[in-house]
Amino acid sequence: MSEDEERWPAEPDDPGSPGNLEPDPESDLAPEAPSVDIPEPPDPSENDAPEGLVRSFWKLVAIFNVALFAIALGPMLVVFRGDLVDGGAVFFLGVAFFFYGYVRYQRARDRFADDE
Repeated sequence: MSEDEERWPAEPDDPGSPGNLEPDPESDLAPEAPSVDIPEPPDPSENDAPEGLVRSFWKLVAIFNVALFAIALGPMLVVFRGDLVDGGAVFFLGVAFFFYGYVRYQRARDRFADDE
């Protein structure tokens, strides 16, 4: 065995030896994490909205989804397929659905605003 191999594990000036490790100075500076009380979420089975309002909401969601889809699809049919008649019809159908949904929204807002 060579001289380096014999003294390697016991060499005191070795930077990796457990005797030469410095303590982490930032470990003493960090504050302790505060405990936080998380409130319980409300029970979803308790429905605060009237049944008619919920039904009107989901009908409006469907109407506006169809309107948005048609308004987006119409110009794509014109640009990518060159089909001006069908693309224009789909686009204007989407615009009509949008205005129909807006009218239904106004009616639902007026009807359910008095209930509060």
